[in-house]
Amino acid sequence: MICLDGRTAYKPWPAGSVAAGFMDSGAPRRSLGALGFAFVMFSMAACLPLFFLGPIAYQFGLSLGEALLAALLGNLVVAVAMALNGYPGVRERIDFPEQARRVFGATGAKIVVALRGLVGALWFGVEAYNGALALIMILLLALGLGGDNLIARATLLLPLALVAYLAAMLAVLWRGVEGIGLAASIAGPLLLLYFAWLAWWLHTSGSTAAVEAPTGVGLLSLPFLVYLAIQTNWWATVAVNMSDLSRLARDWRSVWIGVLLGMVGGQLLGTYLSYQLILMTGKSLPHEIIASYAPGAIAILVGLLFAFLAPWTTDITANVPALIDVLKSVAGLNWRRASIAAVILGFILAPWWALDAAQQIVDYVTAFAASYGVILGPILGPMIAAVWIVKARDNPGHARIKADAMAAFLLGVAASYAASLAMGGVQLVQLGPVAVPFPSGPTWYIGVAFSLAAYIALAKARS
Repeated sequence: MICLDGRTAYKPWPAGSVAAGFMDSGAPRRSLGALGFAFVMFSMAACLPLFFLGPIAYQFGLSLGEALLAALLGNLVVAVAMALNGYPGVRERIDFPEQARRVFGATGAKIVVALRGLVGALWFGVEAYNGALALIMILLLALGLGGDNLIARATLLLPLALVAYLAAMLAVLWRGVEGIGLAASIAGPLLLLYFAWLAWWLHTSGSTAAVEAPTGVGLLSLPFLVYLAIQTNWWATVAVNMSDLSRLARDWRSVWIGVLLGMVGGQLLGTYLSYQLILMTGKSLPHEIIASYAPGAIAILVGLLFAFLAPWTTDITANVPALIDVLKSVAGLNWRRASIAAVILGFILAPWWALDAAQQIVDYVTAFAASYGVILGPILGPMIAAVWIVKARDNPGHARIKADAMAAFLLGVAASYAASLAMGGVQLVQLGPVAVPFPSGPTWYIGVAFSLAAYIALAKARS
């Protein structure tokens, strides 16, 4: 489970993967040094949604320099949050649920784990959409039904492809996820290498720019701040449950080097490549770029195969087990029943029912990735404060709900949403017949800072 897609499971990891045994019960092996942990983080970053970051920046009117600056700043902040919040995993080798229990209480931990799982479940839907789309495109090309209408035909048949995508996933989950770990470790990086090769091929073949590069929006503009929020939120998911990963590191130095080289470096590379590709092709969806610009049938099929494998292995080793664990802990289901429920939820959560054009999946990811910082930031604030200031780890207690942490979380959510309203960042996104209000902007930063300060004040008042 290396291509985590930011939506990592806290257990179990598949046997055969680099992290085998790490997420199982008992103390994990400290098997990864700095370079090994950097590869874990790079493989996590190298996933299909990474190639939406360039088109999103382009649609907001950001220049390449502004897009890379937002990627650097947003991911550096997240890297620091990852390392700070991952310290208990390095020192005590505890996982996210245990760390959350110490901060929020037994019942409070279930709430925050479920909220973290909800974000992962929605990313599961995004990955399933993209993987199923690649799968049906491969089938259509094999049947000689390519051409200019390939994406339209594939979108029309997407529900059937999604059934096949999830059925294959269930078949593997029913027997366990052994053997998937290696594919999960390399599918994302291979996809990144493929697009690096495709961009190089387009450049050396004399292809001219399909669209004009934006001139920029300014660093204090709302579009830049929203894009900064998207870059931040992308892996702010992992910052919450970082102890799940940091337990694998030999020492804290390896965690710092890993997140800086692997995660920040991967995000910068993906942002650069995807920005250049939209300028060269004028297309936002990676599937469209492959089908329209890869040189020859073999290159197209190989690209689409990577576009299928990267989401599928991410889902089966990261997103689905995370959802299964929530179903097991909240609904009391066993592994097999939770697996069935998870793939059914995957079918529902994949936004095929709300989207009927390629550009719409990019718009959906834009709205989604800009918004969930309003939840994750207020969770992270008390967790970091509990490690470094309040020292909750020294007295974990057995309270069902620790009122100071839960109150700080709720205050952080309220502050984040209020800030989004004040900046004019709340937008209605049409999902089928329902208009959903999505808060956007740098709400994660506000949520972390406000909930951290509130938790310190409340904990001090309690003592």
